Amino acid sequence: MKSTSTSALLLVFTFFIQTLAYSQANDSISSKSVSGEIRYPNIVKVNSLALAFNNISLIYERGIIPRVSAGIGVGYKYKGAAPSFLNLDNSLIRLQIDDIKGFSITPEAKYYLRACDPGKLEGFYAGLYFRYTHYNTGADFRYLPQNNSQENYNASLAMNEFGVGIQLGYQIIIKERFSIDFLFIGPRYSSCKLGYEFDPAPSQEFLDDLSDALNEVVDRLGFDYNVDIRSEGLGKASSSFSFANMRFGISLGYTF
Repeated sequence: MKSTSTSALLLVFTFFIQTLAYSQANDSISSKSVSGEIRYPNIVKVNSLALAFNNISLIYERGIIPRVSAGIGVGYKYKGAAPSFLNLDNSLIRLQIDDIKGFSITPEAKYYLRACDPGKLEGFYAGLYFRYTHYNTGADFRYLPQNNSQENYNASLAMNEFGVGIQLGYQIIIKERFSIDFLFIGPRYSSCKLGYEFDPAPSQEFLDDLSDALNEVVDRLGFDYNVDIRSEGLGKASSSFSFANMRFGISLGYTF
């Protein structure tokens, strides 16, 4: 399932780039080479907003032909607290989550809708992007089943996300060599798998009650999916779900 989803995303990404490239090639009346048309086709950027969320995000953008570019972003989250709504605290289960760490990889393609100077990667743009994210953390569970003694579990949690989305933004080139990229909005739809490694191995009763508790959180957030934690033996379990997410940022860059 995962390899099929990944292959489909890569196929759509390739088709998007080729379609834009073909369209621009037909419109071009110049016989000059691509490198001669875009004066500084390379941009290296840092997402300044990501730093506020303990995330180092670097982006490389490369002009393919005038008004069309492709790029890739790499992010590293070196620490971060779990969202408060995930801290379960009910009559059955109490949960404490450690700092979250991980990385993301984001290939993207952009089409600049209108540019005053075709030799620059500048102006309003629309694009397609993909996102792979891996986060991991630790968690402590205290389980209080009715008419039974308390159970304590330590767990390692790992989340893998595969997502695809669109983005709208505006990029400014200053004095030919510096850029400011305003990514206004970048909604995406993602498929996620959450893996658990418990110590000691949990009971099925605990996994069922944990699934119910997480579904209560999902219902409060207004999402329409069901969390079903499945045992995979030897203290391991997993759950899969899909959700909508958002990408945004202000990136500062240098062209060359």
